[in-house]
Amino acid sequence: MFGLGQDVLSNVIATIFIAIAGWLLSIILRLPFVYGKRRRLFSFFNISQEQSNLTAYLSTVFVLNGGSVDFRGIARTFSAPAIPSAELSAIEPISRLFTDANLDSLPRAIRSWLGDKVHWSFQNIKPVFMASPQDRNQIAQGNIITVGSQFYNSIADHFLETYDPILRMVQIGQRMVIRVNKGQRSGDVFEQRQGQADDLAIVEKLYDEPNNRAVFFAAGLGVVGTIGAVNYIVNNWSKLEKDFKATPFAICLRFQNVLNDPHAYKKPIELSWFR
Repeated sequence: MFGLGQDVLSNVIATIFIAIAGWLLSIILRLPFVYGKRRRLFSFFNISQEQSNLTAYLSTVFVLNGGSVDFRGIARTFSAPAIPSAELSAIEPISRLFTDANLDSLPRAIRSWLGDKVHWSFQNIKPVFMASPQDRNQIAQGNIITVGSQFYNSIADHFLETYDPILRMVQIGQRMVIRVNKGQRSGDVFEQRQGQADDLAIVEKLYDEPNNRAVFFAAGLGVVGTIGAVNYIVNNWSKLEKDFKATPFAICLRFQNVLNDPHAYKKPIELSWFR
């Protein structure tokens, strides 16, 4: 009986050992692929060991005292900065960019060891989300994503005024359009089609050389365009990295049937690319 019990215990221990060894081996075999993907992702967003911060600034509306109403339409005294609720949906896809099932499933100690001893890119990179401040010069260190147009996002306004973007939202009469700001097509205009429920958006990347950071713009004429621009970056970063590497670029997008299609923001049409 004693011998039989020993055999059973030995088999259990051997099975556990083989399972652990197989799990560790699978991690080791996957690491090169994980590293390759993260290397490209981090290069595209200008994330390095020395510059690992990424801050996403959301649009901010500053509500004045007495300028808000409750659900009954009664004026209230609430006054404070407020983020448009639709833009809060940009948090999940941007956060998802830097998750990896292979790494996130590891015990914390192993993940820390990989990041400290094997390669820094295995560390847990978490974007920070902030409301754009009233003082547009209060900018966090590191790389930046601005969500929303320069009319509601002070950080987007700062970089549009400081640098020379390829695409820019401008008002022509009563219409908001997207205008090409420089290059061979300077002066060209993209606008919503007459009689169509369209939204247009800008996806642009520029480089802030004095501060060694990349700045991304995701801005639509309307909410659908803005959220669609964010999702476009998230879903197409690999293609964009392949086409543009670390260099600046701009893309004008169209989203159709935005009033009736709840998934319109997932269906971008690329109108033009610019380098």
